[in-house]
Amino acid sequence: MGNHFLKLSLLLVTVCVCVSFITTKLNPKETIISLSDSAIPTEIHGVKIYRQASSTKLSQLGVFSWPKWEGTPSKFPWKFKKTETMYFLEGKIKVDVDGYDKEEESFVIGKGDVVVFPKDMKCVWEIIEDVKKHYSLEE
Repeated sequence: MGNHFLKLSLLLVTVCVCVSFITTKLNPKETIISLSDSAIPTEIHGVKIYRQASSTKLSQLGVFSWPKWEGTPSKFPWKFKKTETMYFLEGKIKVDVDGYDKEEESFVIGKGDVVVFPKDMKCVWEIIEDVKKHYSLEE
């Protein structure tokens, strides 16, 4: 009985390591996480991304009382004059942060994500799918 338990434990550890390795190789730039009260965001080039935020957290942040912005497919440079937190209701955006010029250094944000861009960040936004978002600017 003890020998079977040891074999099953080793098998479980092996499976966990393999899943972790495969997940990292499939999407090396970011890890998808849920936004819970203690969630740590994925950070890419200084941008904090919380994937698929919970309704509880969205309520705590008060995102639905924030101003709304909409955009259609386009590409444009942008500089954040203040730290901006946004919640995406719809759409998809490809972001190229100034100073990270290689194609593989860009990243995509969109529906369900809470994203925080720091003050003074320069980037290029490429709206891939129509976007609807709520946003909050730091005072």
